[in-house]
Amino acid sequence: APPPRAPGGGGGEPNSDNGPFSDPESTTDDLYFCPEKWTGDSKDTPALDTLPQLKIEHRIDTKKEREHTDVTLVTQLSFERLYMLEGQCAVWKGVISAAVYIALVDGKAVTVELNSNLDPHLTPMEHIREKFEEFHRVTEAKSMCKLDVQLVSQTVESVWLSALYPVNSMRNRAIANARTDVILLLDVDFWPATELSELMQSSTKYESLLKAVNGGQAIVLPAYETGDSGDIGVEVAREAVLGGKDAAAMMFWDGRIKPFHTDRYKAGHRATDFRKWLTAAHPYRIRYEEGFEPYVLVARKYVPWTDERFVGYRKNKVVHLLHLSNLGLQFVVHPGAFVVHSPHPRARTWKVTHTTGLWDQLADLYRDVKDRLEMNTYVPSSLYGCKDHEYGPLLPAINHISEWT
Repeated sequence: APPPRAPGGGGGEPNSDNGPFSDPESTTDDLYFCPEKWTGDSKDTPALDTLPQLKIEHRIDTKKEREHTDVTLVTQLSFERLYMLEGQCAVWKGVISAAVYIALVDGKAVTVELNSNLDPHLTPMEHIREKFEEFHRVTEAKSMCKLDVQLVSQTVESVWLSALYPVNSMRNRAIANARTDVILLLDVDFWPATELSELMQSSTKYESLLKAVNGGQAIVLPAYETGDSGDIGVEVAREAVLGGKDAAAMMFWDGRIKPFHTDRYKAGHRATDFRKWLTAAHPYRIRYEEGFEPYVLVARKYVPWTDERFVGYRKNKVVHLLHLSNLGLQFVVHPGAFVVHSPHPRARTWKVTHTTGLWDQLADLYRDVKDRLEMNTYVPSSLYGCKDHEYGPLLPAINHISEWT
């Protein structure tokens, strides 16, 4: 397979170009997968079978023209949440690199009916591929986004364990498929404000952003959630992102939106300083605190792989942001752009993480990562991590971005 492209490539390729892919049928597995590293011979390197064994079943790229000012929204989701990706596409004018997950039991896909008491059921994989292709065709036709998607499968032992979502492995597939110099790391249940789409339409604003992220800044987008957790909340979220900062400020003061999860997990977004943002006219620098997990715009060349040992629900994003901070990226809050959470039913993965005992194991794993970061010995565990992309798709083995040459 051809090597990943050098830093600086990405935006502005014509639509006929497959970017890093020499073959339209090739995938990020062809570019990055390196099983020879994961032998388990070293105490610091887990065996191959301890990481999620994913297979990219299908890749579909946008049919729309790419622009040099494009920013790629990088996200991941399970198949039953395609409607959330459709929601992002409706408000985002740039590229979206999305990895879509389906679990397989006995060669058939485990599918779930949302808002239903029915148990998950098994569906022939050819039906999933057909729906996947139809989703891409319809969504691209009616939405603003440029959609690059990968359908990713994993064989699991049971329908119950199909809910143990390999979140960081999926993030890595989406990161690897991004091809622009600037990317936005965002979960699929968040919508970005229209301010960001306007940024991509202005060469001056884009060049300013590019200079900032290439200089080592991670641009934080304040994250909000709605007061209502049902259909009304979905409409409130839509109104906020379409209305911009002025609308969001009014909704904050009247209680329709509030800082995301600060009443349940304060460290997650407290450092953003939401009240300062409400009146901010210029970007402002903030201090990282442990547990901080903002959504950020960042230079693709500085993004490390996410640690694939983190599956299910706990610490998966926190550990990635901790690594970004440890690499020397400086967190700066955007004065106008923001994201809003769109309410949805709770995922099955939360319950399975608890009942399997994985909840406590993930906490132990996080402490181990912290220790290794402090000793400058940490390398994220990823099936894509080896050779000149050991730390990230464009990131060699460095402990600080000041070492970048």
